[in-house]
Amino acid sequence: MKAKNWLYPAIAALPFSLGLGLSHAATKAEPRATQKAEQKTAIPTLTAAEFDHARQIYFERCAGCHGVLRKGATGKALTPDITRARGTEYLKTFIKYGSPAGMPNWGTSGDLTDQEVDLMARYIQLDPPTPPEFSLADIEKSRKDILPVAKRPTQKMNPYNLDNLFSVTLRDAGEVALIDGDSKQIINIVKTGYAVHISRMSASGRYLYVIGRDARLDLIDLWLPKPDIVAEVKIGMEARSVETSKYKGYEDKYAVAGSYWPPQYVIMEGDTLKPLKVVSTRGMTVDNEYHPEPRVASIVASHYHPEFVINAKETGKILMVNYWH
Repeated sequence: MKAKNWLYPAIAALPFSLGLGLSHAATKAEPRATQKAEQKTAIPTLTAAEFDHARQIYFERCAGCHGVLRKGATGKALTPDITRARGTEYLKTFIKYGSPAGMPNWGTSGDLTDQEVDLMARYIQLDPPTPPEFSLADIEKSRKDILPVAKRPTQKMNPYNLDNLFSVTLRDAGEVALIDGDSKQIINIVKTGYAVHISRMSASGRYLYVIGRDARLDLIDLWLPKPDIVAEVKIGMEARSVETSKYKGYEDKYAVAGSYWPPQYVIMEGDTLKPLKVVSTRGMTVDNEYHPEPRVASIVASHYHPEFVINAKETGKILMVNYWH
C-alpha cells in the first residue's frame, strides 16, 4: 500500500434535528439539564486549514505520549468518547495549564498560543485520522542514494578526531550540529528530519546515523572532507530509534530502525539504507490482549551475539532479533 496524505475525517458534523414532530411548547419545556448535556457533547467543527494545523501540532507535541491513534501510551487515552465528555472548556484549561501528573503546560509555557490551545481542545474531540501504512516498497521508494558507496572515500579525508566528535540536535530547526570536541568548533550543520531523537555511531566509527521524529533516517559519512549525508530514507510516519550491527564480522553491515507509526521495525543495509525486511510489532501483550500500536522505542546491538535487542513498548516485550543469516 502506497503512503498517501492522511484522509480527513468528517470535519464538520451535521446538526441533528432532534425536535422533528414536536410542538413548540414541548420544545420549550425541554429540561435545561438535557440542553446542557447536548451542548457539552456537541462535536466541534474545524475548517480544513484548522484541521491540518492541529494535526501537525498533535504530531509534534502530543503523539509521542498519547499515541498516533490517541489510545494512550505514556500519556492517557484521548479518544473522542473521553474528550467529548470533558468538553472544550475543560480541555482548554488542561492543555493550557498542564497537570502535576506530567502533562506539560503548553499554553502558559508559550509553546502554544491561546488560539492554538482552543484549536487543540476542539481537534482532540474529533475522530483521529489514521495515517498510512509503510511497506517495504514505500520505504525503498523514499530512499535517496546521495553519494553511492563506490564514490565515497576509501580512507578518512579530514583531520578531525572522530573519537571526540559531538552530534548535537537542533530540534525544531530539523538539523544536527557536528562539533569537533578537541577545538569546540562546528564542523558542519546538517539538514535532517524533524526533531532528531537519536544520533548513533556505527561500529567502525565511520558512519553516523540520525533519525528524526518524522521517521527520516540520514546516514552521515564522517570520512568525507566535510562530513555530510550520503544516504537518506523514510521508514514511516513517526520514529525514535536506530542502531547498527556491532558483532565482530558484521560491523556496519546492517542498520535497524524502529517506528512509532506504523508499529514496526526495518532492517536495512548499513551503508546504503536499502530496506531488506519489515517486521510488524502489532500483536498480543504480556496480558494476552491485542494491541494495535506497540511502538518501537529503544534498540541496542549486542557486541557478543549477532543480535539486536528491540523494545516493543505497549506489549511489554523485549525482542531478540538475530541477523546472522
